[in-house]
Amino acid sequence: MDAIQPEKQNERAWAEERFSKPITRRRFVVGDIHGCIKTFQRMVEVILQLKQDDTLFLLGDYIDRGPDSKGVLDYLLQLLESNYDIRPLLGNHEAMLLNAIDDESKRPVWYGNGGWATMHQFNVDSPETIPQRYQVFLRQLPYVLTTNDYVFVHAGLDFRSKDPIKDSSSYYMLWSRDFFMDASKIEGRVLVAGHTMTPLFSIKESLATKRISLDNGCFSKGEISYGSLVALDLDKRELLIQENIE
Repeated sequence: MDAIQPEKQNERAWAEERFSKPITRRRFVVGDIHGCIKTFQRMVEVILQLKQDDTLFLLGDYIDRGPDSKGVLDYLLQLLESNYDIRPLLGNHEAMLLNAIDDESKRPVWYGNGGWATMHQFNVDSPETIPQRYQVFLRQLPYVLTTNDYVFVHAGLDFRSKDPIKDSSSYYMLWSRDFFMDASKIEGRVLVAGHTMTPLFSIKESLATKRISLDNGCFSKGEISYGSLVALDLDKRELLIQENIE
């Protein structure tokens, strides 16, 4: 699979400025949403009861697979425009969409991973006709975010490199399924990632490790041990789970 094309430096300036604000209150992170807008809204408004001065990290993959990718992006934009401290990462599905916009030869990869349905949800016939506000938003999303105790990335980091946060390729951060890690290379922090569908019991077990996995395949409604949107209270180190209600 192809990683996202190299970004222009200024495209991520918005995220760098916004995400540099100090965190003052509760902190949460949510795994892959994949178009499950009703489930995501319930997680934010009922389970987390998110306030404007809370901080919510998001691990990417807002689109594809589920019933309303446009609705998820609209909701994220609404929260950001309402001054909620939302800190979303880029996922491989957003990268596939951007690649499909930039390079027609890359479209079959996205179409084969849920892109056709996402285009229909936007009521468009080709990726480049998705409205600019969504394209601009997605191009601004960072690959990795850090706090003094956590590192957030969609898929993983390359711990073979000297500095995994700075040296991991965009491909690795978006597509890797390598679970090897060396916490000493990220100053003992806990790595939190999505991307790889993980059963609930394994997600719960990962809380005791230095690598926490949060993708439970929210779109996979009704599958045993899968089909929920999972959040982590970063301060209490507790999971919050919302079953798919689409």
